[in-house]
Amino acid sequence: MNPKKRQRLKIHSDGTTAVVALDHIEIWDGADLALLREVLSELIAEDGYRSIGVDLASVKYIPSGFFGMLFEWYDSGVNIQLHSPQPNVEQMLWFRMFFSLCPEGHFELSDEAVRDHTPNQQVEYHKREFMPEQLDEVEEEEIVDTVRYGMSTSGGQDAG
Repeated sequence: MNPKKRQRLKIHSDGTTAVVALDHIEIWDGADLALLREVLSELIAEDGYRSIGVDLASVKYIPSGFFGMLFEWYDSGVNIQLHSPQPNVEQMLWFRMFFSLCPEGHFELSDEAVRDHTPNQQVEYHKREFMPEQLDEVEEEEIVDTVRYGMSTSGGQDAG
């Protein structure tokens, strides 16, 4: 890896888990995500780490591809940890659905709550865990349609 790129990173290890931090960057862009992917890939493939962490102490916004990247490694058996996330990162839906606080103070990725669920069961889990309890019939049907068909709550198709 380019030594200049490495200067933007801080990596520490306790012998079993390698934790990576990107300077004090508050908003990650595609280049930051690419650098992080490159470093974490090296730690997993070349250095043999089966447990990796990312320090999010200064991060206020993360591109959506970040979770997908982490989930790929998780799916291959790598333990994924997030350290010191900002409150707005903790409020992201993927964070709330898939990360649990550990006694050691970091968050670990786990899909046990939704693994092997059908799409309808996933919708029910999503409503139960992340939506207000008191929804009237019309609101509830709109939420199910939104999740099921990718429609906006105004009735139009979502782009993307």
